[in-house]
This record gives sequence, C-alpha cells and structure tokens, in this order.
Amino acid sequence: MIAQAIAQRPPVLTAVMCLALVFAMAGFSAYWSLQPVLQPAWQMNNASAGWLSGAFFGGYVVAVPFLTAITDRVDARNVFILGAVLSAAALIGLAILATGFWSALPWRVIAGTGMAGCYMPGLKMLTDRLPQKAPRVRAVAFYTACFSGGTALSYAVAGVALEWFGWRGAFLFTAAGPVLAVIVLSILVARQEPEPAEDVRSHVLDFRPVLRSRKTMSFIVGYAGHGAELFALRSWVVPFLVFCLGAGGEFTLNATLLAALTSLVAVASSIAGAELALRVGRVRLITWVMLGTFLLSTVVGFSSLLPFAVAAFLCLAYSAAIQADSAALTAGAVNTSPAGHRGATLALHSTLGFSGSLFAPPLVGAVLDHAASLGGTTAWGLAFLSMGSMALLGYGVF
Repeated sequence: MIAQAIAQRPPVLTAVMCLALVFAMAGFSAYWSLQPVLQPAWQMNNASAGWLSGAFFGGYVVAVPFLTAITDRVDARNVFILGAVLSAAALIGLAILATGFWSALPWRVIAGTGMAGCYMPGLKMLTDRLPQKAPRVRAVAFYTACFSGGTALSYAVAGVALEWFGWRGAFLFTAAGPVLAVIVLSILVARQEPEPAEDVRSHVLDFRPVLRSRKTMSFIVGYAGHGAELFALRSWVVPFLVFCLGAGGEFTLNATLLAALTSLVAVASSIAGAELALRVGRVRLITWVMLGTFLLSTVVGFSSLLPFAVAAFLCLAYSAAIQADSAALTAGAVNTSPAGHRGATLALHSTLGFSGSLFAPPLVGAVLDHAASLGGTTAWGLAFLSMGSMALLGYGVF
C-alpha cells in the first residue's frame, strides 16, 4: 500500500505533509490579499479591517487547545482532515454570504478554527510517524517553513484570482486547496495511533506537565511575541505596499505578488535559522533575531518615501528576519516537551503563540487610524514600530 511505503521513508513523508499543509492553507492569506478591495467595499476603517484579520486568530486560539491536545488520544490525521473541511467551508461562506464586517466575521472565525485543526495537528501527525530524533528536528524545520510557503502561495493565488474572478470568485477559487489536502492525506498518509503518555491525564486539556517544564514554557512564550509580530506584518504588508505603489487594481496585484515573495523568503530563512540554531544554540539565535527584527521595524515603515525597490527590499528583509527563529522556537518546544504530552505542548504552544496574533492586526490598524492626521508615511512608520515592539515580549524571556 502506498501510504505504508511512504511511512517507511521519513523524507517522503515529510514532503507529503508539507504538501498537505500548503494545500490546506490556500485560503489562509486570501483576506489579506483582498483587503485593499474589501475595505472600501465593506466600508471598514483600518481598525475594523484589523479586527476581521484578528478574528481568524480568535477562532484559532479558541479551538487549538482541544484540537491539538486531542491528538495525544486520537490519530492527528483525522483532526487535520476535519480542519481542512472547515477551512473550505469558511472560504465558501465568505464567497457566497459575506457582504460586510459582521457577515464576514463568523466565517473568519471558522477559517481560524479550520487552521487550528491543520497546522499543529499536522506537525503532531508528522512527528508521531518519525521514529528517530535526528530527522525529527529537520522535519519540524521543513514543515514550519512550509507554513510560510503556504502563506506565499495563498497571497499569489488570491491576488491572481481577484483579477480573474473578483473577490467573491477569489475566495471560492482558494477553497479548492483544503479539498486537495483531504485527498492527499486520505491516499498518502497511513493511520496511526498516538503513543501512550507516561502519566494519565484527568482530561485532554490538562496542561500541567507542560506548564511545569520551564524550558518548554520559555520557547512557548517566545513564540507568542514572534507570532504577534509575524502576523501583524502579514496582515498589513499588502496595504503598505499598495500605499507605496499608489492606487489602482494593477497595483493591488503587484502588491499581493510582492507579499507572496516576502513569505517565500521566509521559507528559506526559517530553514537556515534552524540549521544555524544547531550550530550556535537555539537561545542565542532567538535572542539575536528578536532584537534584530525590532531594529529593522524602526526603518521599514518610514521607507515609503524612498524608491519603491528600497521599500520592497526592506519588507523582504524584515519578513526574513522575523521568520529566522520560527523553527528554532517550535523545535525547542517539541524537543523539551514532557514524554507523552507532545500534543498538549503543541496545543499550548499554538494557543499562547497565536493569542498575540488576535490583537496584533487591530492594534496596528488602530495606530494607522489614530496617526492618520500625521500623514501616511508617519502613520506607517509608527505602525511598523508597533509591530517590532511585539518581538521584545519574546526577547524578555530569554
């Protein structure tokens, strides 16, 4: 059977799981790509647009503790398939039923719930099927890097689909990705029961063994600051690039493609960061990266006055810098997790890690609204400075 053969080849299994994640994320960045069109169409100010972005992470944070922790008791493959189905349903709902902020809000929450069933459960599914510790570290690096790859593909697909089909068609077109993810998993990944825990938890959301692990918690709290900064950037990079370029549909398309490129460079940065962490140490790399991203944020937002190529390059550099410690943070949490509690560890990792992402996009939107009277360049400069400040939360725990 093909699934059993793949299970015996860790590199192939890793590639299959990366492909499934990228498919499942086809609609992940769709709202951000379409935001310059949706804001006037739905009559939203920047804060409202930010809350609609954050609503995705609200759904994620509420659902991920259960959907990831339950993988210590049931096969994570089933949870991933459920998440992909919810993701597709949310995109179809946005395409057909959304007409403004309030009608789009529940579908954004459902989309976040779907991603909660895919991302960390997918990582648990992969690590459960890798018997040796050495390839597990690199598998985590490739899988987490593909999160950025899926983000990039979603930016690009939604931007192109917007040109072809309009915003409703773009949402509907990206819904095909999660469906493909279900097909990939159903055919290519074999079922497998999770490993038993060393101690018996009273319920699936018992995080006490994880909370008692100081090393694990330092990586989790650091991930919270990392996630807030990362998704603040991804929520607002397209509007920022549109501001730098000017107005018009062709500029929106160019901005989405450039946003896709910022996520693609993050793939290489995440993998390179994981390899560098093996050489210089995870903690040292993480502290370097977090301080460096804060310093970069003080420059990027004010670059709209510079030639567009310079502003675009700074966005690429900032995105790459933010992502450089992503795999190191997640691998650190995985490798220091209490035995039999990897699912609970990843659940807490995602819950705290993405909690900041719920508030980061609307915070940046509020900064833009309140600083608008100071001029666009100053407003964007302060907005990016607020993004960079989020990294200091993670820097403080190390």
